[in-house]
Amino acid sequence: MSWRISLAALLMAFTACKGTPEPEVEAIAVWAYANPTALIEVGELAENMGRTDLKLVDFRKKPAFEAGHIPGAVQLWRPDIEDHEGAVPGLMAGKEALEALLSSLGIAETDTLIIYDDEAGCNAARLWWVLQAHGYDRIRLLNGGVQAWTEAGQDMTTELPTPVPATFRFPETGNPGSGIQASELLARLGEPDLVILDTRTPEEYSGLRQKSGAVRAGHIPGSLNRDWAGATHYNQDKRFKSPEDLYKRYGFLMENDSADVVAYCHSGVRSAHTYFVLTQLLGHNRVRNFDGSWLEWSMREDAPIQQDSLTQIFN
Repeated sequence: MSWRISLAALLMAFTACKGTPEPEVEAIAVWAYANPTALIEVGELAENMGRTDLKLVDFRKKPAFEAGHIPGAVQLWRPDIEDHEGAVPGLMAGKEALEALLSSLGIAETDTLIIYDDEAGCNAARLWWVLQAHGYDRIRLLNGGVQAWTEAGQDMTTELPTPVPATFRFPETGNPGSGIQASELLARLGEPDLVILDTRTPEEYSGLRQKSGAVRAGHIPGSLNRDWAGATHYNQDKRFKSPEDLYKRYGFLMENDSADVVAYCHSGVRSAHTYFVLTQLLGHNRVRNFDGSWLEWSMREDAPIQQDSLTQIFN
């Protein structure tokens, strides 16, 4: 697996070259993220500020952006990247709309995007997932987000950007394998190699809590609950957990390479974060995000649900 290397194997190979007996060494795991460039740390970003091919996207609501943001960043928020014509709220926008949006912000497809938020990467991962689903993958998430930036003593600004429009184009073929439609998921329920991860809170999973927009409460039958926030130090520094800790949380998936994993939440945002963790940080290559998530599933009369608790409706 790409997420760890056996130090013992390296030591034995070295001593074998010197013609000495292989030592009795207990295997020690050296852990690393599967794709270390999926994240960028504050220090590396600070050293590369001013590069013309590096574009920063502040993926927070406008008032938060205007109160202070990383110099040079442009602002986007969820409605900017959503399809407002469909029956299901929150689905990702189409190729042409996103191309026009990114072009207006001065972003070209040869640029590298650095995306950050203030929610442990949850919202930033949503933008990352939408763009890579259309085939653009020159993207890195700022580990720890705006909190990490300010805690490191880096400058913030209230100056609003005036981007020079560019030309952004997605590749002709996107990455359709990153998502799954409700109809396919419905047809595959009960398959032994299908693992469905519900990345919402335990209250939403059990049906105790029904968020605004959902028609029914509960979860997809057979799904496992793994709250997305458990992959981060959400109540501390907002950074992703170490590779070793992530493996402890999701190792049951990593040890079954034949498993097809589908992640869902309320509207495809939190599940996009889990998709990022599984594919980029742990290297699982058979993961898909259910974009419609519970909003779509709950409104389908042919979609079964499981409920464990009496429901309270929350906005």
